[in-house]
Amino acid sequence: MLAWWSFMVTLNTSSLSLNLACLNADRVGLDNNSIAEFHYPWLRDNCHCHECYHPDTHERILVSAEIPFCLRAETAQIEGDWLNVEWNDRGHKSAYQLTWLAEHSYSQSKLVSQNTFLADPAVGEITTWGRELQQNIATFDYAKLYADPSQLLAFCQAIRDYGLCIVRGAPAVEGEIERFAEHIACVRETIYDRLHNVRASPGEYNAYNVASTTLELKPHTDMPNYNNPPGVQMFHFLVNDSIGGESTAVDGARVAEQLKAQDPEAFDLLANTPMCFRMFSDRGDVINSNPLLTLGVDGELRVFRFSNQLAQPVNLPADKMEAFYLAYRKLGRLVEAPENKVEFRLNTGDIMVTNNLRVLHGRNAYDSSTGDRHLQLSYMDFDDVLSRIRMLLKT
Repeated sequence: MLAWWSFMVTLNTSSLSLNLACLNADRVGLDNNSIAEFHYPWLRDNCHCHECYHPDTHERILVSAEIPFCLRAETAQIEGDWLNVEWNDRGHKSAYQLTWLAEHSYSQSKLVSQNTFLADPAVGEITTWGRELQQNIATFDYAKLYADPSQLLAFCQAIRDYGLCIVRGAPAVEGEIERFAEHIACVRETIYDRLHNVRASPGEYNAYNVASTTLELKPHTDMPNYNNPPGVQMFHFLVNDSIGGESTAVDGARVAEQLKAQDPEAFDLLANTPMCFRMFSDRGDVINSNPLLTLGVDGELRVFRFSNQLAQPVNLPADKMEAFYLAYRKLGRLVEAPENKVEFRLNTGDIMVTNNLRVLHGRNAYDSSTGDRHLQLSYMDFDDVLSRIRMLLKT
């Protein structure tokens, strides 16, 4: 193998080319006849020798900024299943497993926000939805999410793929939603504490926003005033005996798709124009400006921010204001469109879970004189839910 491979490494001015054709294509996920180019700074930066990479912590020791600008490979040859390179950087020697190079080949890669090299098992296929999801919302049993890891995995994957699911049969005990959040991942604290009560009982609870009244609550995302809003929101109904108050949900990813197809200029305007949101409590006052549609470097939606009740006066140049409001109203009308909304009733012991970076939630008005309605909510970060998926797949 050494003699055959010795002719397949080509040294160039700033990179080397490697023919990976003899590797098992199914094993490394590459086509046969694959020629991979690796730039010298990238190779040097990914040296895993004990001087550059800690063997116990699996963390990098090498500082990228210290790699010489004049870096070049003095020699490069295949020995067994390894590519060995000697650098002009103080004679440093690096060894790269061929299958590792094949898995991390970037020659055909495109600019993406997720690291496709890692073959991340937590990455799924996003499914957008509208009213057609009404009868097919993923539903889970609370006890099984504790007893069956496969059920917990399916639950986390439903949050990832659809951004909406329901859990039935949770104990109607105060603080249970916080314990449940800790079972899944980690509680995300905000200025409304780790555990937040929502109730509108005259004489018992002072309403601080629309959620703590009996009025209709329009579809919205929570905490758009944070640069990094909580990624997952969970509502636990300790009691729901009142008439009305049906929960609603809208997929912001579907709405964004529709706006982009119908009016690309409006989509681009909302993706590039900051809007200010503010929320305050006894613990804090958080105010920030970000686009309603935050996109990744690949142009895909990353965060959908929308909250009529928390929006602050728009501050734009006069010649930009009319176009902004035309786009803003188009987005709002898509949010309110009946074909984009699901509606369902949650009863005592039920939990509604949403991906708060994507799915808007709300509720219909209700009559508090017909019965009690008290729910508690807790937040998690979406990254921690993806982490749970990875951990469950390892078991």
